[in-house]
Amino acid sequence: MLDVKFTVKETAGRPVLHIALANHSARPVKALRALATEEEMFGKLFEIRDAESGQLLEYQGIMVKRGPLTDEDYLAMKAGARRSNAIDLAPAYGFKQGRHAYTISYAGHYLMDGKEIPLTVGPVRFEHTGR
Repeated sequence: MLDVKFTVKETAGRPVLHIALANHSARPVKALRALATEEEMFGKLFEIRDAESGQLLEYQGIMVKRGPLTDEDYLAMKAGARRSNAIDLAPAYGFKQGRHAYTISYAGHYLMDGKEIPLTVGPVRFEHTGR
């Protein structure tokens, strides 16, 4: 089983998503590189909402059109392996001015034995002061 945890920390006035991945299974898994290694987003990967109103924040980042996922879109993780990644969310989402609470969630998958296994994370609450 691939375990994924999110925390969002304010770094230099920007909301940075810290992603911790751990393969708790006895077999290798393949995690999506967009989660495991990429430092910027090339499409809407997460759902961010205003924590009070539930309103969805608009994705404003880069949108790369592509075909179906291939093996190169995944990172192999051996049994027991751990890794972490950080993604700056500021350029990708329309955060409001002032201090607000948000939630971030992810719905996707990972691969084990060539099969897609559903993966959901969150919602995780965080605060950010938009400038």
